[in-house]
Amino acid sequence: MSDDSSGKSCVTTIIGLIIIVGGFFGGFMQFFWADTLDVGTILFYVLVVPMISALIGIGVILYGLRKSVGQNAMIRFVPNRQITAVSKEKSYVYQPPSFCSSCGAAITSEGIEWVGPLTVKCPYCGATQSAEKREI
Repeated sequence: MSDDSSGKSCVTTIIGLIIIVGGFFGGFMQFFWADTLDVGTILFYVLVVPMISALIGIGVILYGLRKSVGQNAMIRFVPNRQITAVSKEKSYVYQPPSFCSSCGAAITSEGIEWVGPLTVKCPYCGATQSAEKREI
């Protein structure tokens, strides 16, 4: 895309916007200047004139952008949607260790005493140990 085509697309965009805005306000001004209360005339100035100017203005804008948009025009107007895996929040459970690190005895969950929030006391030697964190 050269600088010349970018300038032309900018100018045609501005001209298209002027046509749209001018038709919108021009239609409403014609409605106020018209000396009639005919419903058809009012609808023509308030609805039809702005709609026609919008179609012409959009046509001018698209005509100016035809080269800069290129062949894959619709790809630019589709929002980027990144498909991400649903992240499951990890859950943890704290369990007493299987074996005592001091005496080596097997520890069961029935025979332990919790002496702190995450600390257990070995029923055989009385040593305190931290609970093990396991993911569910």
